[in-house]
Amino acid sequence: MKLPFIPEPERYVGLYVYDFGTHVSVGYTAAELCVLRENAAHRRGMAYQIYRVGDGGAIELCGVGAERLTAREAICFLRVEGSDAKRDYDAVCAAAAACPLPCVVQIQLARLRDFDPPHVMGLSYAASATHIVAGWLSRHTDRPGDQVVAGADTYATLMASEGERIRSCQLPALLDYEDRPASDVLRSVHEPLQR
Repeated sequence: MKLPFIPEPERYVGLYVYDFGTHVSVGYTAAELCVLRENAAHRRGMAYQIYRVGDGGAIELCGVGAERLTAREAICFLRVEGSDAKRDYDAVCAAAAACPLPCVVQIQLARLRDFDPPHVMGLSYAASATHIVAGWLSRHTDRPGDQVVAGADTYATLMASEGERIRSCQLPALLDYEDRPASDVLRSVHEPLQR
């Protein structure tokens, strides 16, 4: 697969590449890839996510299966002390304000009943962004949590538990591209750069 020339490749981190077999297009959102996969003429293509741009503009890709485009993933940081959990929450929010993530991430802080440890900061994001979020956390945070658990089911169980929801927000995203209508996506499939 040969990528087209991409000016300012950092702008495309978190977006997707679609290899149609005859050509490659860069800059799709996850919802736009779903449009391509649902279209009989394009469903056999291969999808990749741009998850990092290295020194000198080298673009690193990760293959993405259809099921990962709509699935959610999560990571939860558990603390014994509420003050530590709040500090974790504030630190992640401050890091995202200084260096926004290239994908949408929801963050919640809660104190749960009947859980040990009872304080949880949970991050929820698209499953296809797992490696992006993990890399961002390791570069921009100072090891939050006394314990760490991952998984969308674990997150759903914790956040559905009885307790107090203290704070929640969507972290700033570096790229905030709106999904285009299906007709626009299909009309532009021969364009090498979608944005």
